[in-house]
Amino acid sequence: MDKKRFSGSEGRAARELRQDLAAIDLVVELLDARAPSASQNPRIGRLTAGKQRLILLHKADRSEPRVTSRWVNYFKDKGYSAMTFSIHQPHRRRVLFKYLQDCRAGLSPAHGRRSLRIMVVGIPNVGKSSLINYLVRQRAARSGNRPGITRGRQWIRLLPGVELLDTPGVLYPRLSGEVIPLLVAIGSLPSAAIEAISTAGWLLGFYRETGRAGLLAKRYPGLGSSGDPDLQLEEIGRVQGCLLPGGKIDLQRAAETVLRDFQNGNLGNVSLEYPPGMEDK
Repeated sequence: MDKKRFSGSEGRAARELRQDLAAIDLVVELLDARAPSASQNPRIGRLTAGKQRLILLHKADRSEPRVTSRWVNYFKDKGYSAMTFSIHQPHRRRVLFKYLQDCRAGLSPAHGRRSLRIMVVGIPNVGKSSLINYLVRQRAARSGNRPGITRGRQWIRLLPGVELLDTPGVLYPRLSGEVIPLLVAIGSLPSAAIEAISTAGWLLGFYRETGRAGLLAKRYPGLGSSGDPDLQLEEIGRVQGCLLPGGKIDLQRAAETVLRDFQNGNLGNVSLEYPPGMEDK
């Protein structure tokens, strides 16, 4: 993992954020509902100090509802507005729009008749462009599956009296050993060969240790009961036909299969992180 390169990208994004924030009334911070702490860039809080802030736990259809609800309460207890969201749950769009309309109505008289101006921020691949596309019902922002694919900034009329500024994702300035596997698992960091294999092994171990091995067996019929993540990854490679010439298992392909299945929600609704004080995992 080239941490210097990511730090440089973070610095550029931070400078752009500082420039844009002068025109912003509300910051919508996207977190991945499966790993809210890992997907929260601590610099965003400092950069947006003094601005109204909504924390949106995105991809909530792929996390555990009970855990995600506790995360919402955790952020509210810290003084932030917070709600869950998923582009696959249409009622969430109505809830969000109602919140934005209330924010617009609550603007001080000093704003006059101008629109509520909002900005979506977050680390790569938490769904910023997909969210914007969904909200405006058109492909207003370029989106893809690789971190950092969003480019440029533009104003979008989201609702009467509400304008949205799309902004590139903000990369993590400091990547700790504990955070990297979670970020790779949710797709917010690119998975190099070694990291894909080690992260897939970590993820398989997490499923086993938290009593979710049945979800793996459901996705990969024929998967044995081995408790060794490395052996499980080999079995998945064999079951999924991830083979090299001569019949050797392609561990890289097998790992990418596991990570892709997790990111797409094919391994069940699973939360990778729990809010402080939540003992019952």
